[in-house]
Amino acid sequence: MKNTNGKIKILIVEDESITAMSMADLLDLWGYDVCEPAPSGEDALKVAETERPALAILDIKLKGDMSGLELAALLKERFGIPVVFISGYADEAIRKQAEDAGAAGYLLKPFDLAHLKTMLERALGSSNI
Repeated sequence: MKNTNGKIKILIVEDESITAMSMADLLDLWGYDVCEPAPSGEDALKVAETERPALAILDIKLKGDMSGLELAALLKERFGIPVVFISGYADEAIRKQAEDAGAAGYLLKPFDLAHLKTMLERALGSSNI
């Protein structure tokens, strides 16, 4: 969903606060409206309910009882929000689980900024924004 200024809203779900804030600053520079980053799936669902982001960027491993994979399924089911995973896990089984959870993209940390931007544009383009 776009905000009143016409900017696309993005939710970052990352349990490492420095990573989340760096990513938020970068997305802001690229012209996106960034919701307050959430460290857990539970927090992310609350933010999604009130902010209605157009896209969520998720880590696989989060604080709390919910994994990023579980959160992705809930965001898609409840709010129709596409997700892009950014993770340190290169394991093919985890990548497959991300695909099964409906991921619009999957990038490995550390990620290339150009690849992140391309992945976001593709995910947003395919989500009928």
